Amino acid sequence: MKYIFLVFILFSCAKKDSEVSDLNFEKNSAFIVNGGDNSISIIDTKSFAEKGRFYFKNVGNSFAHHIYLSKDFTKLSVAFPEYDFSNGHNGLHGASVEGNVGILNLLDKSVKTFPVAFANHNAILSNDQSEIWTSLVSHSGKIQVFDANNLTSIKEISVGPDPTEVIFAKNGELALVACGETSFLTVIDTKKKEIIKEIKVDPFPTNVWPGWNQSVVFVENSNAKSLNIVNLDDYKVIDFIDFDFLPGFSIFNSSTNELWVCAPKSNKVYVYEKVQTEWIKKSEILTDVEPHQIGFLKDGKTAFIVNQKGNSVQVADVSSKKIIKKINVGLKPNGIAIWE
Repeated sequence: MKYIFLVFILFSCAKKDSEVSDLNFEKNSAFIVNGGDNSISIIDTKSFAEKGRFYFKNVGNSFAHHIYLSKDFTKLSVAFPEYDFSNGHNGLHGASVEGNVGILNLLDKSVKTFPVAFANHNAILSNDQSEIWTSLVSHSGKIQVFDANNLTSIKEISVGPDPTEVIFAKNGELALVACGETSFLTVIDTKKKEIIKEIKVDPFPTNVWPGWNQSVVFVENSNAKSLNIVNLDDYKVIDFIDFDFLPGFSIFNSSTNELWVCAPKSNKVYVYEKVQTEWIKKSEILTDVEPHQIGFLKDGKTAFIVNQKGNSVQVADVSSKKIIKKINVGLKPNGIAIWE
């Protein structure tokens, strides 16, 4: 039995290496980052099948977290906090946990990784691909900016305690981050790399996500069970939604004018539509365990729902709100980037 087991291990490892070498990173793919095994599942956006899986190596026990595609479709950026965010953020309080950034070049399949001082929530390339921005989820909150070519530090920006996702808006002119131990959304000028505004939102915001255009963002608050909609032209909250569930990731489908909101504790995605002055819950989609992120195809007709504790991606028809396929991926998937 020992020999059979050893042969199985060798065969599995050989297959994994072979799969990696044969992978093609190409258009019409959805890239799913899997935090439990530091891999990327590549899903064909036409057949809805997993084409292969890329495994990051030499990044330690680092729990890959969230994934972004560069504007020129040549690189993927991933955070590698040495902490499992699927267990919540509270375990970081009082801890000393380092983080890492990984950049995967899709042209030659090379990977660059480098460490940062504390567990980071995500890593994202600037619009011109010259910089890498990452957020350190510590009480002495920091946004760190690195040169994308030589990976040297350009600037460390002090923000409020417990910053989470850092994203860009206004065509890359602004960087946004919600700091969990504050009541503000922090706005940073990406050229000057200085804070230019603190926008009052609901207390203890948990994340910020892109809105329906470059001047609007959504501030998620799982503590207050709310969503603030912020206009970056005048730096004000212009709308809000109060939920009867704990919200997670939110995304707007411009083709249908619908807001899709993950409810990870309820294993559902709720769909909202604004009717006159009020956001109305239009429908709900029962998902696999703990929906964490959603991506739409360009035409707005198909949604990919990433289920962190279900180890799956479910494909949903936007019109009918029906799940049409389930795709098993790696362990603890938590992010999606789509190239069409």
